[in-house]
Amino acid sequence: MLVRMLQRAQEYLPGLSRMATVRTWTGFRAATPDKLPLIGQWSPDKSVYLATGHEGLGITTSLGTARILGDQISGTKPEIPTEPYLPSRTGKEYVHA
Repeated sequence: MLVRMLQRAQEYLPGLSRMATVRTWTGFRAATPDKLPLIGQWSPDKSVYLATGHEGLGITTSLGTARILGDQISGTKPEIPTEPYLPSRTGKEYVHA
């Protein structure tokens, strides 16, 4: 499965074939305490936008995430409410290991 994923990724990023893989792993799924993803501008660095914390739904929600990010970056009136997903909704930093 990993080989097929890398072959497919190389279609979009041909330079991957020249890189060495040090390790791979599975089973880690980014999640937030409130179970909602973080989508939007990261307040410490306004040039960084986050799209993480989808847990196991990253692929199925990718089109909605892309729409939210695209609207935010372009300054377009959002079709999807963004407030529930803004990274600034939490003032705490969480680390799970």
